[in-house]
Amino acid sequence: MAAGYLYGKRYSQMQVVAVVLLTLGVILAAWSDAQAKGTSESSGRPAFSTGLVILFVAQLLSAIMGLYTEATYAKYGPQWKENLFYSHALSLPLFLPFAPSMARTFAYLMTSTPLQLPGVFGFATTKFQIPSQILFLITNVLTQYACIRGVNLLAAASTALTVTIILNIRKLVSLLLSIWLFGNKLAPGTLLGAIIVFSAGGLYSVGSRKKTPAEKGVSARANKAS
Repeated sequence: MAAGYLYGKRYSQMQVVAVVLLTLGVILAAWSDAQAKGTSESSGRPAFSTGLVILFVAQLLSAIMGLYTEATYAKYGPQWKENLFYSHALSLPLFLPFAPSMARTFAYLMTSTPLQLPGVFGFATTKFQIPSQILFLITNVLTQYACIRGVNLLAAASTALTVTIILNIRKLVSLLLSIWLFGNKLAPGTLLGAIIVFSAGGLYSVGSRKKTPAEKGVSARANKAS
């Protein structure tokens, strides 16, 4: 939202309150989860504050990119498929320095425990094996593709701030799912942060709702009366 203000955008008071609450809720949930896991600087891992700063910088850069994408769509039309293609194709050369490491990792994945899959294409008796880690990698790639495709579709139909808020809520849902799936303890602060985030998301949706013609007429008459 701060990047949007610098970019010339203006938001309603309800939207501002919703974004502030959502930010506080995300920080509270992440901090409480880190405290519940007993993270500390003496454990040899980076401090929680360091990760928070990195996430803040990444979020700021993401907001700037979202505003640029929104302006591009407004000028040239919502060509989200082109954006999806070029944003990934142009970034591929950046992985070239890591090619040897990626090749070693892929070779290691190929040696993982094989999984026996049922036959396909109508051949029920035909079975084939695939390394388990390769199957997990393929599944991850497909789900990531579905996710980023949905994000680009959303960006073509809504504002950059709306996309950012939805992605933050999605990240919190992922955090809650990981806590549940891996049997971790749900800290009270994490639960409180989740409640704040979901409430802020609902508040933002109400504040972003377009007024009906009747509501606009009532608002105009109220302004004239004042």
